[in-house]
Amino acid sequence: MKKNKNQIADFDNITAADLASDETLGLLYCEAVRRGFWTNDAGRALDFFSFAEKALAEDKQGTPGKLFYALIKRKDMRFITDTMEDQARARLGGGAHSLVERAADLTLTARPVPQDTQDALLGRDIGYYHGVMMQCFLPQKEMPLDHRDWKVHHGNASLVVRAGLIADRDNKGQFVDCALPSGAKARLIIPYIIGYAVQRNTREIDMGRSLRRFMEKMNIPITGPNGKALTREVQNVASADFVIGGWEEDKVTTKKASIAEELTFWLEKHPDQQSFWRPEMILDPRFFDAISERRVPVDMGHLVKLQRSPRRMDLYCWLSYRTPLIRRDKTVKIKLEHLQPIFAPEITTPKNFRAKFKGDLQAISRIYPGFKIELEGDMLVLRKSPPPVPANVTQLLC
Repeated sequence: MKKNKNQIADFDNITAADLASDETLGLLYCEAVRRGFWTNDAGRALDFFSFAEKALAEDKQGTPGKLFYALIKRKDMRFITDTMEDQARARLGGGAHSLVERAADLTLTARPVPQDTQDALLGRDIGYYHGVMMQCFLPQKEMPLDHRDWKVHHGNASLVVRAGLIADRDNKGQFVDCALPSGAKARLIIPYIIGYAVQRNTREIDMGRSLRRFMEKMNIPITGPNGKALTREVQNVASADFVIGGWEEDKVTTKKASIAEELTFWLEKHPDQQSFWRPEMILDPRFFDAISERRVPVDMGHLVKLQRSPRRMDLYCWLSYRTPLIRRDKTVKIKLEHLQPIFAPEITTPKNFRAKFKGDLQAISRIYPGFKIELEGDMLVLRKSPPPVPANVTQLLC
């Protein structure tokens, strides 16, 4: 299948030579993006090349093209080995972002994508929260194991989180109590999981390789104590039960779900012969349906920059959700005393809360200056603001 650099590849007749050719595989990537079943970003380009390596290595029928096509249609990242990913990374070299730009250019004639959408998407990691979790937040600090429930109410929504238990990886026949999901790591893990599921349209989440890649990209250490804390928080998130209450004029609803239906730890051998556990999560179908119906995008890069303060992460998410909903001709004023129980339950003095809150707003404005917000005495003033993740970006991703 010989193509020049401006042609779209024939995706229906893939050969082993096509998969082995960096140029042709790049064209196949562009065609997958054009057809709308592959997300155009650098991380997904690496996934695409990794599938090619898997098809070349594991084909038993002499038809690696058919295996490759099946793999990318399923978007199943399970059992992609570190070796396959390393080989794919070597093939891409430093050209992943160039390929993303090229895919955007080549697809303009078939599926126009505005330049501002391309510019807004390139280099960004987009996650998602359920709408209620943009108003009702997890504990900011780690909770003791005997604290099994967490309840929070905001506006017409309430959230109850109940800590769960999982099978002990190291002791057969035993279960261990997990803590309530909390802190900055839970606030990164949950939108990352939802983003992975939404953009790949899958309930199966590779929490080992994919999460590790994301953390490395965001310069978050994943070794030593931090790596153990990250694994522990994955367990807390996976084992917890969530109950969402909603109140409207004519009805009251209760929805129950866990984020994970199943959490599996696979014991694998690293190339240096060290053994390590690689987690894989399958989302609860009820949770998957809920996020499909009501999700709000967040810029993961912004959350990472705010991760030293879970309170600021929560405030950023709330502003991302709340300000775009305000009518253009309307100004919303909220008393700080009504916000203090939501964002700083541990602060009891109004003066101290206002000082902390002012600092939080300034820090968030440095990360995203688009929020039209200000403090007037004991009131927070909100005006309609553009969301940090434009709607055209999320439409392209999904």
